[in-house]
Amino acid sequence: MAGGWGRVRRRIVRLTVALATVTIMIFGVPLAVGVAQYLLADQYNELERVADAAAIGVSGDLTAVPPTPSGGGPATQIAVYDLHGVLVSGGGPDQVSLVADALTGVSSRGMLGSRLGVAAPVSDGDEIVGAVLVTTERSAVYLRIGLVWLLMIALAAAALVVAWLLARRQARRLVSPLQALTTVAERLGGGDFTVRTQAVGITEIDSVNESVNRTAIRLGDLVDRERAFSADASHQLRTPLTGLRLQLEAALDQPNADLRSAIIGALRTTDRLEATIDELLALARDVPGPMETLDVNALLDGIRLRWHPVLAARGRPLRLAITGTPQVRVVTSAVSQILDVLIDNADRHGSGAITVTVRGLDDAAAIDISDEGPPLQGDPAVLFQRRTEPNTGHGIGLALARRLAEAQGGRLRLATPAPPTFTLLFPSTRWKEGAAEE
Repeated sequence: MAGGWGRVRRRIVRLTVALATVTIMIFGVPLAVGVAQYLLADQYNELERVADAAAIGVSGDLTAVPPTPSGGGPATQIAVYDLHGVLVSGGGPDQVSLVADALTGVSSRGMLGSRLGVAAPVSDGDEIVGAVLVTTERSAVYLRIGLVWLLMIALAAAALVVAWLLARRQARRLVSPLQALTTVAERLGGGDFTVRTQAVGITEIDSVNESVNRTAIRLGDLVDRERAFSADASHQLRTPLTGLRLQLEAALDQPNADLRSAIIGALRTTDRLEATIDELLALARDVPGPMETLDVNALLDGIRLRWHPVLAARGRPLRLAITGTPQVRVVTSAVSQILDVLIDNADRHGSGAITVTVRGLDDAAAIDISDEGPPLQGDPAVLFQRRTEPNTGHGIGLALARRLAEAQGGRLRLATPAPPTFTLLFPSTRWKEGAAEE
């Protein structure tokens, strides 16, 4: 790909130099022609000035020696002709058409072989008595034209060199950001969503860079949500699946078991699995579920139904208590998910009885989950950091629970490390006192 970008840079340089060459030709050729005509006209004007001065000098006597020219150059010659066009003095051809024109009273100019010539009439009073012809070598003016043209060519060459240097610089300035953008796009396509482009000061390219950065952020967020959903679903479905399996195995192990009751229980668990998936999808898509007034009794009944068989099989008591009925609006399924995570955490890492207590505060509803296990060590904030280990799912539950709580305006924190107690808080406006239940 580097060779491809090199060809692009060379193409830009060639195009720029070609454009500069065409521009120089368009303006330079007419200018060169104009300069040549100007220098030629200037030489004719100088010869005409010398001719006029000489005509004045010999107006009284055509045989007088013409004055030495003071501007025509060393190769300038002056010739005087009588009224019949016959050479009287000076150096020049015998018969010249320019002289014939001058004898009519009009100055004339033109080329005479390798020389430039100007003829001016000589008058004595009101009569034309002769003519003066002034000539000079044509090579002199051509030399001046050639020198000017060489200077113009040198300037044109310098302009092309500057254009080439500027084209190389501009090609690098244009191609390098595009090359970097290609690299970013390739890394983005390879799954590296942390890659970002840098501003280069070119509005159009910076606009594309910003679009690529926004796309990388959206893709990274989408993939992170996808991965989080996969990990969360695996973590949260494990316990309901275990409960479902225990229900079905218990029904199979009991010869006189009520299969209808077992099927109904399995269907409830299936509904719970479906609700769990829906809740995790809503969390992954950042679309919270519908808010409703929390039914504490139904919430605790669901916990008892889901966890009592699992914990009883392991000899772990489950204690449920209510010290106040909160009037709080929450996503009930999300609260159930949070409590399942905390109870599962207590089941896995704690010991003894697991206690779930709903209690009332001045301005909040609190749900405590505690067990009788050893004190928690280390920084409490680390407990809620997502630190998934491959094939284990460790480090997912508490992070998921905190995200679910914060998604509906609640908070989840470690209340006390010994005994390990987590507290789930939701804003509340009114409490109705109730009695504790076991």
